[in-house]
Amino acid sequence: MHLGDGDWIVVDSCVERKTARPIALEYLEKIGVDVASQVRLVIATHWHDDHIRGLSAVLAAAKNAKFVTSAAHSLQDLTRLAVLSGDFAPQSSATREYHNIIQVLLNRRQVGERRDSVGPIKANANKKLLTLSGRNRTVDSEVFALSPSDGVLNLAEAELRNALTAMKSGRRPVRLAPNQICVVLWLQVGSLNALLGADLEHVSGTTEGWQAIIKSDERPNGLAGFFKVPHHGSDNADCPESWTTLMPPGPVAIVTPYSPSRLPREVDIARLSFRTDQLFLTSDLAKYSLPRRVNPVEKTLRELSVKRRALMGQMGHVQLRCSAVGPDEPRVTLTNGATRCAVPLRYA
Repeated sequence: MHLGDGDWIVVDSCVERKTARPIALEYLEKIGVDVASQVRLVIATHWHDDHIRGLSAVLAAAKNAKFVTSAAHSLQDLTRLAVLSGDFAPQSSATREYHNIIQVLLNRRQVGERRDSVGPIKANANKKLLTLSGRNRTVDSEVFALSPSDGVLNLAEAELRNALTAMKSGRRPVRLAPNQICVVLWLQVGSLNALLGADLEHVSGTTEGWQAIIKSDERPNGLAGFFKVPHHGSDNADCPESWTTLMPPGPVAIVTPYSPSRLPREVDIARLSFRTDQLFLTSDLAKYSLPRRVNPVEKTLRELSVKRRALMGQMGHVQLRCSAVGPDEPRVTLTNGATRCAVPLRYA
C-alpha cells in the first residue's frame, strides 16, 4: 500500500512460486521503489502460512521499517508451547519466520537498547501504528489497527491460564483460532480510506470479530472506499453490517482466492457481488490449468478416470491507483489472471 510521497507499507507476504522470492519485493522493485528506505511498516496480520511466507525476507530488505504483529500473538505462542501444539512446533514454517524476524530486529538494536526490549509493535484495537505528516508532505497519512479487541485479548489471557492448568491434569485446552486474533487495518491517505480485513471472522456478540469493530466508539471516522475482503470471501467472515457501517455503497472490494480450500465458492461470489458492483478477484480458480505429467502417468490417470483440479496457478494482481487529494475514480489494472466479477463465476 502506497501512503503517498513515496512511503509504503507491506501487509503479510506470499512468495512467487518460480523464484521463491516474496512477491511484494518483486513488485516494489519492478516499479522503482527503494525498499530499504521507503517501506515504513511490515505487518503480519496473523500467523497462517498463506500470510507469512517470506515475511522475514521482506523485513530484512526493508531496513527502515518497523514490524507489527497482533498483541495477542505472544499469548498464543505461550499457549502453543504449553500444549506442544503442532502449529507452532519448533520446526514449523511460522516459527521459523518469527525466529528470523526477531533476529532481524535484534540486529537493528541501537546503542543502549536492551535485548528483551527489542521486538514487534503490538497491534490492538484502535491503536495508531503510523503517522506521516508535515510541511514536506503533499498528503497526511495514518495507519490504525482495528483489532484484536479487548475481548479477544481477554480470551487469549484466559486461554493461557487454561493451558497452564491443563498441563497439570494432562488435558489439551481449546485454543483461539489465529483468524480471531488477526490485525484488521484502517488506512487514511489524504482523502482516501482503505479497510484491510485480514482473515477476521464474523461471530455473535460484540466483544470479538467484526461486531467489536463496528460497535467501537474509538475507531477512526469515515467510510472506506477500498476493502480487502476477509478470509478469501468465505461466508464465516462476512458481516453484513460492516458493509453499511464502515463503507459507502459500492466500494471497490478485492478477494484473494485460496485454492486448497476452494474459496471463494460460487455462492460466495454471488453474495459479495450483491454487496458491491466493483468486486475483483486476484485470480480465477476455474482457469488454473492442470500440469502436464509424463505420458505413462497421463495415460494411467485417464484409464482410472481420476478427477483432478489445479491447486496452484499464476500469481494474479489487482492494482488500484487513485488521487489522494481530490475526487477521482480509481484506476484498476488487472494482471496475471486477475478479474472483475461482473456476474458470479463458476469454479471447477
